[in-house]
Amino acid sequence: MGKSGMKRKGRSHLPKAGTRPANEQLLHHERAGAAHPFSSDPSRRVGTSYSIVAVAVAILVVVGIIGIIVFT
Repeated sequence: MGKSGMKRKGRSHLPKAGTRPANEQLLHHERAGAAHPFSSDPSRRVGTSYSIVAVAVAILVVVGIIGIIVFT
């Protein structure tokens, strides 16, 4: 977009650092980033339900391996 388009549509300025709108925008971006599957901070996107499911799957795998070893 050229200069004339900026004049017609107006500019979207970033909020001043440290103000409430800036903090809310930063929080929104951090939450959106943490929910991404390839987030650098995976602990923020994992809830208790995911932990319970992971433990249950791990127990089933261990029981299955032990069962295969015992019954063969």
